[in-house]
Amino acid sequence: MAQIFNAVLHNHHLPQVWQHARVISILKQGKDPALPSSYRPISLLDRIGKLFERILLAKILHVANERGLMRNEQFGFRPRHSTSLKLARLVERITRNFREKRLTGAVSLDVAKALDTPWIDGLLYKITLLNFTSYKVHTISSYLRGRKFETSFRTVTSSRRGMRAGVAQGGLISPVLFSPYANDMPSPSHHVELALYANNTAIITTSRKPTLLVSYQKSYLNDFQQWLNEWRNNINVSNSTAIIFARNGRHFIQPRPVTLFGEPMKLVDTTRYLGVTLDTRLTWSPYIDQVRKRAAQRMGILSPS
Repeated sequence: MAQIFNAVLHNHHLPQVWQHARVISILKQGKDPALPSSYRPISLLDRIGKLFERILLAKILHVANERGLMRNEQFGFRPRHSTSLKLARLVERITRNFREKRLTGAVSLDVAKALDTPWIDGLLYKITLLNFTSYKVHTISSYLRGRKFETSFRTVTSSRRGMRAGVAQGGLISPVLFSPYANDMPSPSHHVELALYANNTAIITTSRKPTLLVSYQKSYLNDFQQWLNEWRNNINVSNSTAIIFARNGRHFIQPRPVTLFGEPMKLVDTTRYLGVTLDTRLTWSPYIDQVRKRAAQRMGILSPS
C-alpha cells in the first residue's frame, strides 16, 4: 500500500475505484418513510482510498497551519482551536456586552448542501492562490474530478452518475477543503465579527441600539450576498436565523428582520450554535433542559424493565 500511495502522490492521479461512492439512505428518527426528505444519505467510499485520504489530509493541514493560510475567525481544523474555544469566545463577547450595556446580534447561516455545491474550478483556483505546492493541487484536482456515485435503496441500485460539483460526501478531506473555499469571505467592519467553524457560519454584531445592530448586519450581508453569487454558494435562508442577546431587564422594540436574497430571516429567542442552545438572556435554561431530557432517556434505557 505504501508503494501505491507513493505512486498516487508521484503521478497526481487517484485510481477510479477510490472515486466511486455508494450512497445508502437511512430513515431519520420519527420521520415519514414515504417522503424522500425523511432519509439521510450516507456515502460509502473505498476503504483503501480513505486510508490514503488520511495521508493527504495530514499534508494539507500541515501546510495550511504552518503558513497560516486559514483566516483568524476560522476555528475548524486548526491546532489549539476547538468548538469549546469558539463557544467560549462567543459567550465572552455576549457577557462583556451585557456589562457594557450593549446588545449582541447573531445571524446564523445555514449553508445549503455545503459539501455538494462548491465550484470545483473555483476551489482549485483558491487553493492555487494560497500557494499550495503544485503536486498537492494536482492530487486534489484528481480527487475532485471524475467522481461517480450510485444510490442503493433496499434491494435496488441506480446507475452510476457523475459529480459535476462539490466535494466527496463522507470524504475525510472534504470538510477541510471547504475552509479555503470560504477563506475569502468579505472582511467584517469594526462592529461586525465572524464566527466560523468549518462550514458553520455566524455573523456577530454589537451596538447599543437595535436599529444600528440590524444596520450593521444588513451592510455585511449585502457584501456577503455578492460573494455568494460570485462563487456559486447557496444559503438556505428559511433555515437561517437571527437573534438579539440582551441582559435581563433590558427591553427594546424588535427591529425589522434582516434579509438575504430578498427573503427575511426568522428572529428567534433561542439558537443552536455548535451543538449548544443559547437563549436571548444567556440563562442556559433551554440547554440545561435538553441535557437533562437526554440524560433521563439514557438512564431509562439502562434501568431494568
